[in-house]
Amino acid sequence: MFKNKIFNKVLLTGSFIVTLFIIAKLSGVLQYAFVPTAGNEPNIKRKSFVFMSNILPYEKFTMLAYNQNNPNYPGGVYLQRLIGEENDIVLIKDGNLYVNNVLIDQFNVNHSYKIDRAYANDLSLKGVDDHEIFQMNENDFITQLSDKELNNNFTYERFINQNPDQDIIKMYHKNWSADNFGPLRIPQGKLFFLGDNRNASLDSRFLGLVDKKEVVGRIFYPNN
Repeated sequence: MFKNKIFNKVLLTGSFIVTLFIIAKLSGVLQYAFVPTAGNEPNIKRKSFVFMSNILPYEKFTMLAYNQNNPNYPGGVYLQRLIGEENDIVLIKDGNLYVNNVLIDQFNVNHSYKIDRAYANDLSLKGVDDHEIFQMNENDFITQLSDKELNNNFTYERFINQNPDQDIIKMYHKNWSADNFGPLRIPQGKLFFLGDNRNASLDSRFLGLVDKKEVVGRIFYPNN
């Protein structure tokens, strides 16, 4: 009899927790998603899970989820960092991000770097996928690295693409590129997002601005 009472309590408690989880999931209070791409590395790793909520207040420079509705690109829920809100002026100059004329560098992001063969070999030995290291010529390669990952034992330099990007031109009708973008003033009711993997992210530079109503929730794990 005693064992049956314990079993019933455990079963009731488990059912209650499962019910709460289902309600939280359906209401958006607690959501989770699998991240298949590297668009937000190094802060959100490819093939990881994130947790988010639609009741947490969000603010600029936090990671949010939103519905991507541009029909020219794959739809679904995208995870990126909120960079610009209405009336903000967003500018990327030589790969450096400015919002309202202030250099934004308080969070760790990836940039494109030109590296030598020895550095490329070292990254491969450390487990970096070969498809993430692009060969330019016999001796030079391009890869995405954060400042924390730079190794002064090898030769490297920031790689800035000065050529206008046709997809960005099509979206904004300006001769801009991913590394030289704007200035762009964000209109009412719109938001501007960037991936932390700056040169490997499909974000507002290509997709266009996002309606505020399309925000799904704020990422609370991993902490950003």
